[in-house]
Amino acid sequence: MSDKQALYMKRRIEAVAGLLVLGLLLLAVRAVDLQWLQKDHLVNLAEKQRFRQYTVMAPRGAIYDRNGRILAESIEVPSIAAMADEVPKEDYRRLAAALHMSVSKLQHRLKNRKGFVWLARRVTPQQAEAVLALNVPGVRREKEWRRYHPLGPETGHLIGFVGLDGRGLEGLEHSYNNVLTGEAGVRLVRRDARGRSLPGGIWVREPRPGKDLHLTLDASIQSIAYAALAEAVRQQKARSGSVVVMDPRNGDVLAMVNWPGYNPNDFGRYRPGQWRNRSITDVFEPGSTLKPFTMAAALMSGRWHADSRVFCENGAMKVADYVIHDDHKEGWLDMAGLIAKSSNIGAAKLALDIGAEHLRQVLTDVGFGRRTQLGLSGESPGIIPPPGRWGPVETANIAFGQGIAVTPLQLATAFCVLANKGQASRPGILLQREREQPQQVIPANIASQVVKMLEYATSAEGTGGKAVPAGYTVAGKTGTAQKPDAHGRYGKKKFMAVFAGMAPADDPRLVIAVVVDEPQKSIYGGQVAAPVFRKIAENVLPYLGVLPDMHQQGEWHMQEVRAGQPAIQANAGSLLGMTLREIRNVASRYGLQTRIHGSGWVYRQKPASIAQLKPGDSFEVWLNE
Repeated sequence: MSDKQALYMKRRIEAVAGLLVLGLLLLAVRAVDLQWLQKDHLVNLAEKQRFRQYTVMAPRGAIYDRNGRILAESIEVPSIAAMADEVPKEDYRRLAAALHMSVSKLQHRLKNRKGFVWLARRVTPQQAEAVLALNVPGVRREKEWRRYHPLGPETGHLIGFVGLDGRGLEGLEHSYNNVLTGEAGVRLVRRDARGRSLPGGIWVREPRPGKDLHLTLDASIQSIAYAALAEAVRQQKARSGSVVVMDPRNGDVLAMVNWPGYNPNDFGRYRPGQWRNRSITDVFEPGSTLKPFTMAAALMSGRWHADSRVFCENGAMKVADYVIHDDHKEGWLDMAGLIAKSSNIGAAKLALDIGAEHLRQVLTDVGFGRRTQLGLSGESPGIIPPPGRWGPVETANIAFGQGIAVTPLQLATAFCVLANKGQASRPGILLQREREQPQQVIPANIASQVVKMLEYATSAEGTGGKAVPAGYTVAGKTGTAQKPDAHGRYGKKKFMAVFAGMAPADDPRLVIAVVVDEPQKSIYGGQVAAPVFRKIAENVLPYLGVLPDMHQQGEWHMQEVRAGQPAIQANAGSLLGMTLREIRNVASRYGLQTRIHGSGWVYRQKPASIAQLKPGDSFEVWLNE
């Protein structure tokens, strides 16, 4: 081999060696890049190929009444989901049939999609089993939560409902959504080499259930109030109605109902306008139910006293260019007579004498014209005209409940002030809440004087006699308010029938405000709303352990007990809230006959107390779930 050939061969070897060294160097650089510089990124890509992540909703907290009865709870239900890119197209038809949907709809949900998708949410267990029996790759059963409200329409407006995404949309479910909502969990699902999901999985973060709410509401009282209101609205062919029941000693709301109701378990069947809680959203002119507070303001002024007398102008009095009328022509009336006879003229004279500023201050102090801060969204503050608009005519009208607007809750709250010796407590719906010190807004002696007048108003001399249950005393006031039209003019066809009061009058345990909108058979609060008060009180008071006074009415008397049967104890008079089994045990123990309607828990009974029954007598109960 010549020197020239040897040199050429040497250079070729050097070139190949150089290329090999360069290749090895590039491989080393690439290895460094992959193993160190891109390590985290590549690990993440690998994990994404091996795992798929999806969110798992947590159950909402439950809602309970004051006795621990469930008012709303989350129930586990199956849903069908899929990893969209794993479902074979040849299985679309049979999968759609099992899901009870069209093939085109299923294709729309799966086509050009990757990862987790919902196919059918909150299905029946039978449907879920039918889908899983097909063994379609990528299709899986997931756990979801459906909200259930056991009392249905009875608590619909107050409790509200939850949407498909698990968020509260109305009522307490909406107002306390942040409290009730749990923390969603995150779950990882492993995949095989072909990208198909493997059974099981691991939790990245387990779901945490929401917190429970314990309400001041009593489910039995809620049922009683709902039934009494529904019966009255139907009988009167009224447009609607509302009832608020409160404990005046601490401001606890024991019941809040509206009619017509709606079922939150199937809220989609109703119009949005039917969802609102009219007890806090709708305002009305309170009419004569405002007169007790005009009376309190007059007594507080020092210019009037309980034994003062007012000349009621024989039924007509002119204020500026406006004439005020009374339904019945009255001459001189004392303070109690003014309330009992419900004189507009008498109330107007008191207000004009003490002045608009003093009356407005008392109305504001008892809770009118501002939100009660109950904690429910959508609450109206009501309407009290600003000070500059209180002329003589406006002052006279407001004195007997015209030109001012209140909610049923505000009316009940104001009557709680009178029932609680002039002390104002902020109303509450949560059992475990910060309770503020009551404020003395009306002197105790004046509040007691007004309550005595209200008790007289429910006697035979007053307009509220139909509110008094046998064996009890009631202090309350009727109201019949004309409804203004869109132009502010009062018509003669549309009225609000109202009654608000407390029982027993000497030691109030209940304050009940009843509002019936546009009754057709009678327009008067004493004929329409007062009987609703009576039906609620005569059932709730024995339930609370407040038994009738056997000397209060002639029909109440002690019964002789036959030999061989135990005597019925005084505290056994109320059956409200008992189950069917408990009712039968009571009947068997005391030798009583029963007539039972419905199932669930007792919300109504007849007689109101069985304490006066003797063995062999019968009683009747109505139950509702």
